[in-house]
Amino acid sequence: MEKIIMKLLSNKNIFFILFILVFSAIFLPGSVFASSVYIDTSHSDFFVGDTIVFSILVDSENKNINAVEGGVLLNNLTESASLVDINTSGSALSLWPGKPLPSDSNASISFAGGSPSGLNSKNAIIFNIVLKLKKEGQITLTPDNLSVYLNDGKGTKDSTTVENLVVNVLPSKSNSQTIDDLGDLISNDKTPPEPFEIYLGQEGSVFDGKKFLSFSTTDSQSGINYYEVIEGGLSPVRSSGTYVLQEQNKSVKVTIVAYDSAGNARKSTYGSEPYNLSYLDLAIIIFVLMILVFVVYKIRRKRKKT
Repeated sequence: MEKIIMKLLSNKNIFFILFILVFSAIFLPGSVFASSVYIDTSHSDFFVGDTIVFSILVDSENKNINAVEGGVLLNNLTESASLVDINTSGSALSLWPGKPLPSDSNASISFAGGSPSGLNSKNAIIFNIVLKLKKEGQITLTPDNLSVYLNDGKGTKDSTTVENLVVNVLPSKSNSQTIDDLGDLISNDKTPPEPFEIYLGQEGSVFDGKKFLSFSTTDSQSGINYYEVIEGGLSPVRSSGTYVLQEQNKSVKVTIVAYDSAGNARKSTYGSEPYNLSYLDLAIIIFVLMILVFVVYKIRRKRKKT
């Protein structure tokens, strides 16, 4: 026993190193582990004919982060599936300098999003990909060229790891019952997008220095589909989050309607238009003025008598 103790003491440097590693792993997880971006779905088996929602998520490993950017590679997608939709339903990110968009060949998706208040989560949704599985085969979804930034006011880039997801598409089920995640999501969404503000901007390097409106909102169920902008009496136009004002010299009423994928709408208004009095409004004003004149007349007459 004495020999064993002496041997342990002779290896005290090794035990000291092990102690430091264990202490760091338990008490300083933010300084040891990198943020992880991975892909997940609620299904374990995939069959031809299914429409599946795949979520791209981030595990910040107990750190506060505020931005994620990069891409997702869709290997062998055109052979076994088709890209049906990309949405931010349930996303923990509210600002999108670069909304998730596919490449021309649908071989990859690029994005850049942020959360002004920051987030600390093991499974925060960044965005969702919806795939329609067309034929047997294998699809690999791989986070690519990822950057995660700490919410430290310095834009510090965190170390990052990624995990891909391999999808083996099996023959269609014999009972012909297919899964439709997107259809279920849309049919169950009865809630409009969140209320939102509209901001006026003007910057020499943007839109040739013209005044523009910027706006953004979120929808926790089916996700934002598009915005519709109505400026004064002009025809409605679709927008993705910014709108260059046609009337640059005077204020006009601009109505912006946010639609989610289920068709629910949320309206917000910027500016105002001159108020046109109706006959009823005019009659009420005249009646109130007559009452005021009568009251003033009675007060003066009473004063003269006293």
